[in-house]
Amino acid sequence: MKVASATGSWQAAGSQAGPPLPIAPERQLLVRVAATTARWNFRLWGFGEAIALRGLITAGDVLDDPTYYGYVLGLMRGWLGRGVARTNEDHVAPGRELLAIWERERDPAMLEAARALAALNAGFTPGAATGARCHRPDTPGWRHQIWVDCMDIDGPFLSRLAIATGEDHYFDQAADELLGYARALQDDSGGLFRHGHEHYAGRNGAYWARGNGWALMGLIETLEVLPRTHPAHDELRDRLASLVAELTARQDSTGLFHTILTDQRSYLETTLAAMIAATLPVAIACGLIDRAYATVASRARAAVMRHVDESGALGLVSDATPVGEPHVYATRPFGIFPWGQGPLLLMLARSAK
Repeated sequence: MKVASATGSWQAAGSQAGPPLPIAPERQLLVRVAATTARWNFRLWGFGEAIALRGLITAGDVLDDPTYYGYVLGLMRGWLGRGVARTNEDHVAPGRELLAIWERERDPAMLEAARALAALNAGFTPGAATGARCHRPDTPGWRHQIWVDCMDIDGPFLSRLAIATGEDHYFDQAADELLGYARALQDDSGGLFRHGHEHYAGRNGAYWARGNGWALMGLIETLEVLPRTHPAHDELRDRLASLVAELTARQDSTGLFHTILTDQRSYLETTLAAMIAATLPVAIACGLIDRAYATVASRARAAVMRHVDESGALGLVSDATPVGEPHVYATRPFGIFPWGQGPLLLMLARSAK
């Protein structure tokens, strides 16, 4: 599905017809970033694609441009037409974005699809003593693995499904999933997260920068809506605080982060910085972390902005990264990917509101 090109201008509400009014440079950049993001060939679905859709919806709202919402709506309707939660591959489906569209469309099929995703998730077998679930038990090589990436998908989606349906058991499912992952992957003596966990081998993979960004976003965006009276709230908040403190200590003088957070020989990468710039202000506004961390977010934002080109593409974004030895992380090529564009869109849109 092709997206109509944005003009980079807007007409003030209630004004008489005339020449389009110029928009601020950051809004012009948001237009370019959105247009570049929408050119991605969404695969229905892969890790990191949901955040790009969320970014497009948010950017369209800020720009008062329905093009991007229509684009995401078309993708979603096509997906619903094929059937939702038919296979385990849908564990990476954009459930939170589906709910965002349901809030506007009130199409019962969308809420039913969200329930189906939650049921798919609940049916997965726990792959760690903490209760974290293995999302691909159908695949021999991944049957007993869990990945930090899932923290940004499950908890935020399930907690918002609780709000959409008024059924608190989805809050419990969200908290159980997120705590299971955090207990399995987060260091006992520090705040960083390992990339993966395998039933027989335990924690594995590196302290991957983008992986810690997924954990950060999952914690913040679940705690943002999880009732403070929920039994899991305090532990999740403490784990978030430990992670933010550790990331602050690992931020490079440039404002970016090394792709292996504990190895300064590994290259600097932009994804985590974009995630921090997009979500730490949310955590501060919700009272989840201290306001002093605003400096970390502003430094990350400035660093990200230095790596956005004229077309709206974020540079220094590493390719999809499997769990592996350190050299696997340190040798991934750079490119333009939705897991970089999505956080960039959210960063820009939230500051442009």
